Amino acid sequence: MDQDYEFKHKKEEYFSKLIFDGFISALNSHKTLFKTLDSKKETHGLTIAFAYLTEAHNYYLNAATLLAVDVELLDIRSEFDRLFYHFSEYNKAVLEDTQATLSHQWSDTKFRDFVNSFKKVANLLNIVGVDFFVNEALSSDKK
Repeated sequence: MDQDYEFKHKKEEYFSKLIFDGFISALNSHKTLFKTLDSKKETHGLTIAFAYLTEAHNYYLNAATLLAVDVELLDIRSEFDRLFYHFSEYNKAVLEDTQATLSHQWSDTKFRDFVNSFKKVANLLNIVGVDFFVNEALSSDKK
């Protein structure tokens, strides 16, 4: 019985790490994207922003897969679905705004929705330091 509890606890920790690391990668993509808009090295900056975005996508894909395979892990909670949805919307907005050479205002709006959904999930998972990272993400200075 103790082994079962320990194994479940390790899976919960791994899930929390995927959620947090995905958030940090998304935050880095957002910051890099907006730094790039003011830079002469736009192609280089966009490449880095997309690398962070891809990394975040992989973290969230793995987290969603873990939940789908083991629904008892953390119960089925709408907060997780909303987090994955808002990340997907942010991801799409970045790609569409870049392709259309837009200002990324829509990307920023979608990122803020994602951050708010992350905060709810992070609090559910008892992720330490949530407020610091959320405040950093929502600050008007994206650099």
